[in-house]
Amino acid sequence: MKRTTCQKLAAIGFFVFGAFEILGMLMLFVPQEYLPAQLEAQPVFWAWMSGIYGISRLIAGYAIHANKKWGMVFGLMLCLTTMIVAPTIVPFGIVDLVLTVGITLCLLYAYYGEEKIFSA
Repeated sequence: MKRTTCQKLAAIGFFVFGAFEILGMLMLFVPQEYLPAQLEAQPVFWAWMSGIYGISRLIAGYAIHANKKWGMVFGLMLCLTTMIVAPTIVPFGIVDLVLTVGITLCLLYAYYGEEKIFSA
């Protein structure tokens, strides 16, 4: 697979993931009895966090699509924080983790390609 293809896949992944996160702000309008137990305590907090992460992912996707190095670093930082936080938010964290691992692999392949760790 080409490095540019992985870069495009990572950007698309961030756009899709960001759109889902922004849709998470709809929690503000859902009655609390329909929310999962993990989100019932602070639905406003989780809705705002979802919106912030969603906007951040859209920015990272745009920067990666525009071939900016800071976009790749920003995207990797978002992926790292998502991998740390995702296991605490079951069942949504499982989907977050799967998407994040795929995007991280695409970003790393886009940057390093098939370079070897040590040249023999």
